[in-house]
Amino acid sequence: MNIFQILNNLYTQTNAKWMRELSDTDVEPYILNRWIAMNDNARSHASWLDKYVFTLPPKMFVSLAWSVLPKMQKAPFVKYIKQIEDDEEYNFIYARIRRQFEISDNDFAVIKPMLYNAIKTDMVKWFSYYGIPKTYWKKYLLDYTLMKNFNREEAKRPTQGLGAWGF
Repeated sequence: MNIFQILNNLYTQTNAKWMRELSDTDVEPYILNRWIAMNDNARSHASWLDKYVFTLPPKMFVSLAWSVLPKMQKAPFVKYIKQIEDDEEYNFIYARIRRQFEISDNDFAVIKPMLYNAIKTDMVKWFSYYGIPKTYWKKYLLDYTLMKNFNREEAKRPTQGLGAWGF
């Protein structure tokens, strides 16, 4: 018996005769419990069954899971759980920097940690220079009115000599 037949029997069979045909090599309790946990309606049962995954023999685990899970007309359709992709923290700025300087993927992978540190140290300057929308300013708890001050400070800076470099 394969894992999907076992799962189908766990959810649909009211009689336990099908477990007699099962051998210990057919069942891997950890994988079986992972599939049970992917069903939203059976997650609480799966978390309870976690205690017994490694302590019970495989057939006993199947018997316990069968006795705990609610019976249905047919086994539920379960999508395989995918990892939620997190947005990178400064992806909205990275895209603008890459477009402005035409940075390739490999080059960007090398300079990304340095960019991250530079942005983290002076967020107002980066947000102002690239004209980041107000929603991102609020997300990072920055005062949006600082954007106006940034442009004034840039106009006051000398454009020649060492003053242009901040000395």
